[in-house]
Amino acid sequence: MDATIAVALGVIILLAAFDLWVGVTNDAVNFLNSAFGSRVATRRTILTVAAMGVLFGALTSNGLMEVARRGVFDPSRFTGADGGVMLMAILALYLGVMAADVLLLDLFNTLGLPTSTTVSIVSELVGASIAVALWMTPGGLGEAFTVINAGPVLRIYSGIFLSVLIAFAFSAMLMFAIRFIYGRDLEASFPRWGWLWNGLAYTALSYFVVYKGFKSSGLFDGATQAWISDNVALLGFLVFTIAAVMGVFLSHRPKRLLGGIILVGTGALGLAFAGNDLVNFIGPSVAAAQAVFVDGVDLSGSVSTPPWVLLLAGAIMVTALATSHKARRVSDTELRLAAQGITGQRFRANPIAQGIVRGALAGHRLLQAMSPQALRRAAHERVVVRPPAQADDPPYDLLRASVNLVVASLLISLGTASGLPLSTTYITFMSAMGAAFGDRVWTTHDADQRVAGILTVLGGWLLTGVIAAGGAFVMASIIALGGTWGVLAACVIVAAGVTHLARVKDPTPVDQPVERVETTV
Repeated sequence: MDATIAVALGVIILLAAFDLWVGVTNDAVNFLNSAFGSRVATRRTILTVAAMGVLFGALTSNGLMEVARRGVFDPSRFTGADGGVMLMAILALYLGVMAADVLLLDLFNTLGLPTSTTVSIVSELVGASIAVALWMTPGGLGEAFTVINAGPVLRIYSGIFLSVLIAFAFSAMLMFAIRFIYGRDLEASFPRWGWLWNGLAYTALSYFVVYKGFKSSGLFDGATQAWISDNVALLGFLVFTIAAVMGVFLSHRPKRLLGGIILVGTGALGLAFAGNDLVNFIGPSVAAAQAVFVDGVDLSGSVSTPPWVLLLAGAIMVTALATSHKARRVSDTELRLAAQGITGQRFRANPIAQGIVRGALAGHRLLQAMSPQALRRAAHERVVVRPPAQADDPPYDLLRASVNLVVASLLISLGTASGLPLSTTYITFMSAMGAAFGDRVWTTHDADQRVAGILTVLGGWLLTGVIAAGGAFVMASIIALGGTWGVLAACVIVAAGVTHLARVKDPTPVDQPVERVETTV
């Protein structure tokens, strides 16, 4: 094996481990915030449940990954005259992707901003493949752009960003409806209607586990998967019945019912994340290793990952969840933006946010004027009026935390079943923001700051694709043009970037107390 190829492959494998760490640090918000925000259990218990889900998801994953990431680029462009794979071109491409991904995700983690690992990896594949095609294949710049399959890429981006709007709107409407039904006094409403939400929640979560956690795993054979797909309605009815009966027996203990939904939802999201998104982090390194060691590998198809690699990756993910301080910083951003009552925010108000708040208030007044007085009175009593706030109240109440998980799980599973590309980060974040909006927990004192924070996160999402593609293009160009020295230069850049980001201090402590008032938007 050529020395340059050996060095490049070794660096890719090392970066894959670090990419897992920084990726989980950012994606921790996907399935931990509802449990942390509601304080449904101790931090150790929540992390234990999440760890069980992650490890089980890693072990039950079938280990197949789409190396070309749903047709982002055409791998046939990187084959030699003899039909063999251009190893250095492929290694330069995937090493550029991994180097850019580590720096990008660590930057967002340092800023405490959640972003999408799906958008980042797709964009990096776009940038790196163009760079490698430009410098290592004939045809020039115009020909290099043709390496990208524009249609699939546009469908990925449009599907992901459309899900942002759907998640916010659906979550807000559902949260308002559920709060209207159950009100603020769950001890009084759950004995009568608690069985209904318990049944619906577990039905949605079970559907999510099947379609996002197990459908593509190696746990079920083809016949079993076909039977499950043909009998979804029957299985859903059985789950609903069992959960509803359980809700009847525990109707006088709403905290226990909701706590069970939140913990089960947290474990389910962890399982699905590890069983599906895990391969995105280690995909480039596995593809690179396959290109080097497997003759005739089809880079346009799927490659298998050894079980021990999946287990090791799952262990790294669990360790990152439990020990990463930056994961708490990313999580803290969402908790503050969706917390009930006045909360110290990381973001300052700006004219755009203030304009949106004024427009929302005007729209709310118009809607009130058009609504029947009886409906306005009922909505005010059941949704707006809250019990007196206490200093030690959690950021989320148990009902809203359960809605966050159920909405995110349902939208992700429906998208997966329909074959639509989704970002779990975007959906879970916007579900939490929508539920907070629908639950009327924002205050007139900090609504503009919260909107500014949401706009900042959304802006970061838009920049993710641009930064990822540009960063991967630069890193892949350095490697493609520099050979062994280019690989070493990429290592130095990554090391310097990570070291610098590690020294950046967070101006807002994650444990800053939350002050509460009763004034709402």
